[in-house]
Amino acid sequence: MSVSDKTIYFIGCGVLGQDINHVAADLNLVLKKKFLPGGLHNDPDLLRRKLQEAIDAAAADESCNRIIIGYGLCGKGTVDIRAPKAVPLIIPKVHDCIAIFLGSDKAYREEFSSFPGTYYLSAGWYLEKEKCRENDNEQIWVGNEDMGCNDIIEKYGAKEGKEIIDFFSSWKNNYQRAAFIDTGTGKAGKFAKHARKMAQENNWKYQTIKGSLSLLTKLLTTTESNEQILVVPPGYVTIYSAIENGLGATAPTGEIESINPGTRHLVFGEENENDCGIIYGLGVDAGGTYTDAAIYDFSKNNVQSKNKALTTKWDFSIGIDKALAGLDENILSQVELVSVSTTLATNAIVEGEGQKAGLLLMPGPGGIPDKLITHIPRALIDGHMNITGQEKEVIDPDQIRAVARRMIDRDGVTAFAVSGFGGTVNPAHELEIKNILIEESGMVVCCGHELSDMLNFAVRAQTAVLNARIIPRMIKFFKELDDVLEKRNIGAPVMVVKGDGTLISSSMAKDRPVETILSGPAASVAGAKLLTGLDNATVVDIGGTTTDTADLVDGLVEVCESGAQVGGLATHVKALNMRTVGLGGDSLIQWEKGELLLGPRRVGPIVWADSRPQGGVDLALNHMESCLKSNQRAHVNPIIMVATKGDFTFELTKKESALYNLLLQRPHCLDELTAPLNLLSVRFLSSERLEENGLVQRCGLTPTDILHVLGTFTKWNSEAAHRMVNIFATLTQNQPKQFVDLIIEKFE
Repeated sequence: MSVSDKTIYFIGCGVLGQDINHVAADLNLVLKKKFLPGGLHNDPDLLRRKLQEAIDAAAADESCNRIIIGYGLCGKGTVDIRAPKAVPLIIPKVHDCIAIFLGSDKAYREEFSSFPGTYYLSAGWYLEKEKCRENDNEQIWVGNEDMGCNDIIEKYGAKEGKEIIDFFSSWKNNYQRAAFIDTGTGKAGKFAKHARKMAQENNWKYQTIKGSLSLLTKLLTTTESNEQILVVPPGYVTIYSAIENGLGATAPTGEIESINPGTRHLVFGEENENDCGIIYGLGVDAGGTYTDAAIYDFSKNNVQSKNKALTTKWDFSIGIDKALAGLDENILSQVELVSVSTTLATNAIVEGEGQKAGLLLMPGPGGIPDKLITHIPRALIDGHMNITGQEKEVIDPDQIRAVARRMIDRDGVTAFAVSGFGGTVNPAHELEIKNILIEESGMVVCCGHELSDMLNFAVRAQTAVLNARIIPRMIKFFKELDDVLEKRNIGAPVMVVKGDGTLISSSMAKDRPVETILSGPAASVAGAKLLTGLDNATVVDIGGTTTDTADLVDGLVEVCESGAQVGGLATHVKALNMRTVGLGGDSLIQWEKGELLLGPRRVGPIVWADSRPQGGVDLALNHMESCLKSNQRAHVNPIIMVATKGDFTFELTKKESALYNLLLQRPHCLDELTAPLNLLSVRFLSSERLEENGLVQRCGLTPTDILHVLGTFTKWNSEAAHRMVNIFATLTQNQPKQFVDLIIEKFE
C-alpha cells in the first residue's frame, strides 16, 4: 500500500466539528471524521466506551495510518483507552475542549485565574449544544439529553414544568461571566450575539476572547509526543499521570478486566503453559530490611538463581545492586521482564513516615465528623458539588492560595491532597484546585477522584493524603532501580506488583504509589502457593517492619474491593484480604511510662549499628550505662543515631549540618546530642529530612537483636545486643533472661 493510500481518521467531540473542518481545509488534509455527541464528558465511562468503539472501528480499515483524538482528559473519560495494534493515537494534552479553543492548557489556566466563574462558548459549541429550536423552545440539558422548555411545560404542566426547568437550570447560578471564544471560523457575530444574550438573561458579564487554532493544527500534523501532544504507540494504553496532571501512555499488562462490583478472588499458581514468549524473568522484592532478587525460568517453572542483600534506604541502588551481583550473570543478561514488589509504601504508612501533606476539603451538606478524617493539617474551603455532580458553590482561588501559603509557612507541608464531596461524579473542582496549588507551590498534589471512584468521601480523602505523602519516596526508589538496571544493561520492561496481586507499569506506580501498599505480601502469598503447592493454608509473612497474614482457600485469596486497612487507616486501595500489623524483626522495643512497647516504628538493630564503618556503639552504650549507675534513668533514651554516607538532594541547614557531621564521627545516643548541639531538648533535633533521605538512621533494641542474644540468628557480633538487653533489664527491673523471654512472648 502506497503512502497516498494511507488514511487519517479524526474521532472527537462534536463541538470541534466546525474548527476541525476549517483547519483540515487550510492544511489541504483529507480526514475521515467521526464526531461523537457533545456532553459525553458528563459520563466518563460512556465516553470511554464510545471512544474505544470508534477507535476499533477505524482501525478495522487496513488503510488507517493514524487516529487523531479530539478530546482532552475530560473527567478521565480518555483514560484506559487502548491504541490499535498497528495504529498510533494522537491526543492533545489538555483537560477539556476550552483549552483546545484557546490554543493551550496554559492559556486556559491564565483565563481561569483571572475569571474562574466563566461559561465559555465557541462556534462549534453553539452548533453542537446551544442552538435553539424554532419558536424559542429553549433547551435544558439533562446529562447528555436535551429537552425543550416548551415540551417540558406541555408534558408536565406549568407549575411542575417550571420546577423541572428551574432545577436543571440551577447550574447557571455558579457563573458570573459568559465568554465567546472567537477562533476565526464561521459567522462569529451570530454566535457572539447568542453568548451576549445568555449573559443578559442570567445577569452575567460578557466578553469576547480571541481563540487560537494552533493546538488543533499541531494535533493534525504532529507525529511525535511533545509538551502539548501525546502520541500513544500502537498497542499502548492511556493512563492518568498524577505528577504531570494529565494523560500519559504505558505498555499494556494484559487485557483490561471487566468491572465486577461483587467479591473477586485472586487465583495463584494456575498451571497454564507459558505462552508469553518470555523465558527468563527477574523478580526484585525491596523490603524494609532486605532486598531479594531471583531469576525465574518460565519454560521450566523454577528459580534459576537467587540472592539477597540488606536494603539501603539512603540509596536503594546499593542494596539492589548487591542483590543482583549474586545472581548468575549469564542468565541475568537474558532477562526479558522485571517484576518488582515492595513494602516501602506500606512501611511508610505504618511508621507514619513520608513527606508532610496538607489536606484541602470540600465537604457535603453533612460536614465532616472529626472521627472520619483526623489528618492534620487540613482546611475546609469553599466549593461544593451535590451528589449528582452539579456545582452548588464555586471555589475561591484567592482562598486556596492563602490556605496553601499558610500550610507551607506554618505547618511545613511539602505536598497537598484535595478531596471534595461528589468529586467522583464531577472532578472539576478538584482539578481546578490542583492547578492552583501547583502554580502557587510547585509541589505534588493528589486528588481523591484520581485514586478512587468510590463514594466514601472521607476514605477517598485519606487515600489521597497517603498517596501524596509517599510519592517522592517511590520516585526515588524507581530512579535508583532504573540506575542499577541500566548499569547492568537490563533493558526489560519493569512492572510493579499491586496490593491485589495484579501488575502495573513503574510509571503508574510513581504516580499512584498508594496502589502498591501490601505489594510485598501479595507477592509472598503467590510465592507460598507456588513453592508449596498447597491450596489451603495460612500464609504469614514476617518482615522487618510488618507481619502480614492471609488465607489461601481452595487456591484462592479473596480481594477486598472496598479497600485495605493499613496501620489503622482505611483506604480505597483494592488489595488482598489480609491483616497487616506494625510488627517485624526490626520493630523498636521501648519502655515508656512503665509499659513495654513493641513497634510499630522500625529502626536499625543495635547489632547492625555496631557494625558501621565509622565506629561502633560502645561510647553511646557507655553513656547509657553511666546514667543508670548514677541513678539518672530519665536520661536513658535507648535510641542511637547513626549517619550513613550518601548524596544530598537538598541544601543542609546549619543545624542539620552540625548534627550530620557529629554523627559521622561516631554513633550517639539521643541524650548525648543535646550538649554539643546546644539543644534544650532532643525534641528540637533537626533530623527529619536527614532521616527521610536515609542519611541518618535511628537504631535501637529490636527482635533481631533478641535473636542474636539467644544465638538463633547471628549475622553480626552480638556483644552490643547483650549490653542493650542488660540496660533494658535494669530499666524494667528484670533479669536479662526474664526480659528476653518477655519480649519473645510479647512478639508471639
